[in-house]
Amino acid sequence: MKKIKKYLQTTIDLNSPGRRFYLVVFSVFSAFLFLNFFEPFGLYYDDSITHKEVFIELSIAMTLAFVVLLLSQFVIRVLFKINKFTIGSLVFWFLLEAVFVASVWFLFDISDAVSSDNLLNIWIENFWAYILIMIFPYFLFVAYVHIKDVIRVLKNEYLIKEAKSKPVNITLMDENGTAKLALKTENLLFIQASSNYVEVYYLENGILSKSLLRNSIKNLEPAFTDTPIIRCHRSFIVNTNNIEIARKTSSGYDLKLNQFSDFAIPVSRSYISEFKKFLQ
Repeated sequence: MKKIKKYLQTTIDLNSPGRRFYLVVFSVFSAFLFLNFFEPFGLYYDDSITHKEVFIELSIAMTLAFVVLLLSQFVIRVLFKINKFTIGSLVFWFLLEAVFVASVWFLFDISDAVSSDNLLNIWIENFWAYILIMIFPYFLFVAYVHIKDVIRVLKNEYLIKEAKSKPVNITLMDENGTAKLALKTENLLFIQASSNYVEVYYLENGILSKSLLRNSIKNLEPAFTDTPIIRCHRSFIVNTNNIEIARKTSSGYDLKLNQFSDFAIPVSRSYISEFKKFLQ
């Protein structure tokens, strides 16, 4: 019972105008083709009416259904501010639409009624006819939309997980734009400004190494966008994933790295707010 309840509470995204319009078009067009190609309910077995007359009646009936569904999706939903559907509430909405369409069809059929009892039978027949011919294409489109959304979500989660699991390669350039050093994000420890150069500290095969590049901290900073490597001082860039200790000081923080515990990297006041985001 809990599984059924959970299933009925599954959210269906039918908010965009495009999806609402295609829901109406697909449902009505599919139902119309079904009625004409498969000829259910003995539509073409009454000798008192020709195939052409049946086709015209079906065309009128499905056009009316099309109009009612458009009003349901683009007018009534807007008036009542219905922006969210679960499977359970969508079934209820489908039944309400069946009532509206059956009532419109009924108005075109009452000329055949000979008594008040027959009026009720005509409306009930129209109600069940709508449900029988529309329920499959209607919820087939809903299932398509939902499966498409689920696949998209799973694909995004997979790509995010894959991106997190794969180390990002970083290429550091000199001031002339020439690539001088390529390494994995996880291997970079920190970068320190030194006159017209920068000193890059990193791990190579597990061994602490240093390279000297003719460039500035400011020029290198954009290379670390969307990585855990941030600027923490006018003279330092640090890989926050390798921080072992962050000690509060009067001027900001002093950082000790796992692989470089003998050296303290400062975090100045102007970079504290950005640094705290990574601490959290």
